[in-house]
Amino acid sequence: MAVACGEGFTSFVTEQGDVWACGKGDDGQLGLGSKAHQLLPVCVNGAGEGLDGKVDELFDGEAVVMVAAGSAHTACVTAKGTLWIWGDVGSGRLGHGDIARRQRPHRLEKELYGGSPAVMVSCGFAHTLVLTAAGLLWSCGYGGNGQLGHDDTANKLVMTLVGSEEFRGAHIVMVAAGRWHSIALGEEGRVWTWGCGRKGRLGHNDQGNRLVPTLLCGDFGAVMVAAGGFHTVAVTSQGELWAWGTGEEGQLGLGDASNRLVPALVGTEVAFGGSQVLTVSCGGAHTLAATRDGSLFSWGRGFHGTCGHNDSNNRLVPSRIDAQHFHNAKIVSATAGYTHSAAVTEEGALYTWGEAWGLGHGDGARKSVPTNVAPHLLQGARVGCCHGLPPMHALAFAMGTHVRLGSSEPTALSAGGSSKRRPQRQQGKAPAVADQDKDCEYVTMPGELLQRVVEACVSWPEGQAGELEGVLRLLGGGMMKARGSL
Repeated sequence: MAVACGEGFTSFVTEQGDVWACGKGDDGQLGLGSKAHQLLPVCVNGAGEGLDGKVDELFDGEAVVMVAAGSAHTACVTAKGTLWIWGDVGSGRLGHGDIARRQRPHRLEKELYGGSPAVMVSCGFAHTLVLTAAGLLWSCGYGGNGQLGHDDTANKLVMTLVGSEEFRGAHIVMVAAGRWHSIALGEEGRVWTWGCGRKGRLGHNDQGNRLVPTLLCGDFGAVMVAAGGFHTVAVTSQGELWAWGTGEEGQLGLGDASNRLVPALVGTEVAFGGSQVLTVSCGGAHTLAATRDGSLFSWGRGFHGTCGHNDSNNRLVPSRIDAQHFHNAKIVSATAGYTHSAAVTEEGALYTWGEAWGLGHGDGARKSVPTNVAPHLLQGARVGCCHGLPPMHALAFAMGTHVRLGSSEPTALSAGGSSKRRPQRQQGKAPAVADQDKDCEYVTMPGELLQRVVEACVSWPEGQAGELEGVLRLLGGGMMKARGSL
């Protein structure tokens, strides 16, 4: 995630790959080497401790791609797929094999999770899930409800492979850890859940626990999943949102306070202003969804102002947060915590709101509407690893890599904004005379094509995380398929 909300604290990643944190630090979850609380964001990068106890450069000098937060621990993944984790060690949630708390980020060697690079990490209340490039899932921590997926309720002090036979040979592309349950997504859109089944949060039409990953009935065609305190959601390739589990405070968005034992469709596109759902996040009892047009919707428990509507009222259906609170900027990523929320705009600005701890504004005050974390507090850094280039920069890039931009030939931009065919200059050939005599191509380009060129030119996260649709959405990268070609 570009930004992760834990219980009373927040961690986030900047465009340069640095990790910042603020909020409660009594379990070392901020990674700053102490238990001190921080009202203002502080950069975590610096000297850290490796698995062998030696002090070396934190994150090995690699850019961090994503961060995850649990109740009192934090984890992140670097561009080269190294996992770092810190905070409260209770129940073995850090995966180091001991019961020593880490107040600074501590590296877990790849050998501890199969030797394959990590592409995603998710932190539950007291357990941790790690997804590797091999499409395998590893877990550690508290297993009392079966949320580790090992066919028992034992805790695991080290990363332990979740049996691939349970996934029927599927390549797993996304995972999410809720409070006492877990969910995984296969590359073909199938969904598995396991752990605590109370009030239907597993979606299997009962309230029983599952000790191993269990396939959800129905063909969702899901592209991303999320798990909260007591509810679960999935987003389909068509931008539909499905929800199940506890609905007692409206967190399912279905217009009532009833629980759902099986997945239920949350309205239609009309419910989200006619736009497709792009990304979703589940908090303790509220939900946030960002749509393709850059709007942000919230629903569920409004206590502490977590829904961002300038009140403490619960919302039973998705309600759009006033865009003026974000200075009318488009939202590309949002995260729901236990009692606070955060969102990132396409320009990399960070907004937080809700219960006072973890907001990063320095005043220790609750915010009932999204409030910008002042850029100077982050030394001017942009939050997140996915950002569109400024329009003129995008045009300059496109003109430099596409000789006949604007001509009748199709222009092909890859997800990272690179061309699928090399321009003549890169091939060592001079442009044709006819091309030399032409005016600047973008002047005569159709407006729609011009817009699509600009939208396709984006900065991209390093490493394999940028190859997975659901993970990329969490990082603010949007829809890969829509961006993959013009």
